[in-house]
Amino acid sequence: MFSKFFILLGIIVSLGVFVYTSDINYAQHVRIKRTLVDHPEFIPTSQIAKLSSGGFENIIADFYWLSAVQYIGSNALWSEYKAYLYVILNLITDLNPYFTFPYQIGEILLPSYNERYEGLSSSEIQKNTDQAIRIGLKGVQNNCNLMKVERAKNENNLSKLWTDESYKNACSDPMIPYYLAYIYYWNLHDGVKSSEYYRIAATNDDAPTGARTLAAIMQGKSWNREKAIIMFLSLAENIDVSKQNICQQFSHELWKSLLNVFSGNVKLTGKELKSIEWARQSIISKFEKLSENNETDESIENLCSPYLNKAVRELNLAYLEEADDRYFNDKKIHASTSSILFQEKYIDYEPLDYQRDEKEQQGIEYYYNIENQNWDYRMWLLR
Repeated sequence: MFSKFFILLGIIVSLGVFVYTSDINYAQHVRIKRTLVDHPEFIPTSQIAKLSSGGFENIIADFYWLSAVQYIGSNALWSEYKAYLYVILNLITDLNPYFTFPYQIGEILLPSYNERYEGLSSSEIQKNTDQAIRIGLKGVQNNCNLMKVERAKNENNLSKLWTDESYKNACSDPMIPYYLAYIYYWNLHDGVKSSEYYRIAATNDDAPTGARTLAAIMQGKSWNREKAIIMFLSLAENIDVSKQNICQQFSHELWKSLLNVFSGNVKLTGKELKSIEWARQSIISKFEKLSENNETDESIENLCSPYLNKAVRELNLAYLEEADDRYFNDKKIHASTSSILFQEKYIDYEPLDYQRDEKEQQGIEYYYNIENQNWDYRMWLLR
């Protein structure tokens, strides 16, 4: 009888202590939350926050998250909040590593910069970008299957990323690697890393479909034409357009040209490019006829055509780069545009990009990008 009494008494005392402690912790964190909005420099370390959480780390992470949102909102027109943003987001994700929104907010806000109202130095901009990369990589570490991540990074056959189970759904939230990919190219001009993280994002069923194309485009922006073409063609070959398999047929022909050129068996010439361009135009015409006869899904056509078009674009750039190497050896400067190479007879065919608007007299021009020190493309007035 007495033992039951003492057990009951012990339970009551334990509950009382728990409620009292929780109440103290709750009140303490409410005060911290209020202070944080006014004085973000008082953000505690992760260790202190965990010790004072009373086992409710996820709830405390929510408190800090709400504080961060309030602080950002109160200072949205200035950049001061960025001085503390990484610290508080790092704290939140230490308390709750699986809370994905803080990672995304850090990736979006930290590297952004508007010179009209943000007076940041170049070193401060770089610091914020580095912090965005760190918070994004932390998000990948905590919310992705790292074996699938490494597998996706090294895969050139992009169609495998969402069709092969060993790659699929590498992350719980595809936007974490997606935003990382954006930062790597647009802030750090690293096409290789950008392509890798777009590939990781593309493994997810709920990822933006543009991640697939961007993975190949960014590979091209890293000046590896061969890999970029392989990626575009791997996407094209995965599309079933019709019983005629037009997309796959043209893709296979490009594969043959690619293997011959990059293996050194065949020199990429103007004649070869003319033939490829004729085939590209032919397949686009076939798509249009199939669409007119309702023999193919327009959405599939719109997927296949850009992949093939962009693969040809990379082949054109490879052709111009080879010619410009000879031009540079002779003249010690790079040709500024493909037209210069043609006029100076370093090429016997000036490739025309598929993206043209005759009505507006605009189209893609191939040119030597001095900033990147490589051949690139831009929208330009047609001559």
